[in-house]
Amino acid sequence: MYLLDWYFKRRIPKVIETYNYKVMHITDTPDVTFGFLRRIVRLVAPDVIIHTGDFVDNIKLQLSRKDIDIYERRFKQLLKVLRYTSVKKIIFCLGNHDDENIVKKYLNEYEQVCISETYQFENTVFSMSHYHDSCSKDSDICLFGHSYEYDSEYSDSQTMLNGLDYIYVIDATSGSISRITYPNDTDYYRQRKFKFGF
Repeated sequence: MYLLDWYFKRRIPKVIETYNYKVMHITDTPDVTFGFLRRIVRLVAPDVIIHTGDFVDNIKLQLSRKDIDIYERRFKQLLKVLRYTSVKKIIFCLGNHDDENIVKKYLNEYEQVCISETYQFENTVFSMSHYHDSCSKDSDICLFGHSYEYDSEYSDSQTMLNGLDYIYVIDATSGSISRITYPNDTDYYRQRKFKFGF
């Protein structure tokens, strides 16, 4: 095992190794996180990855379309990162800073783009959307991103997971949930508050 793998493996809860069917939830990913995500995806080896929008979150297409070419190149990089394992399905929920035509152009047969969707994997029904309010109430777990306005909530009726807080890994067989922390500077790049220095 490489030294960096050992370092990153320490960030991953050991219980994830016991999960039968792993669903990974990520959201609002600035391109500076792609290297980190590549290692986490490889070490976790999820069966399904659900990205709830703003795939290249440091490029704000809703505010300006001038960086559309950069967005396209970075989205292709993200696809390579997420395809870095034997994942069975990848679902991309469009965010307010995404371009549907670019996303659709590069997807494979096991990848899907949506606005809001509900899926059952094993014993767990997942609802997913970029926005908290668009999640279906008829699901066990709702996955979303976009804003810190809504916290993650755990209850017997429905669990709401805001992917801005953590990378979530859910065992779709048992419903168990584990969290992996994003790199410390992720929020600076999500909000375009870049830090420069030595």
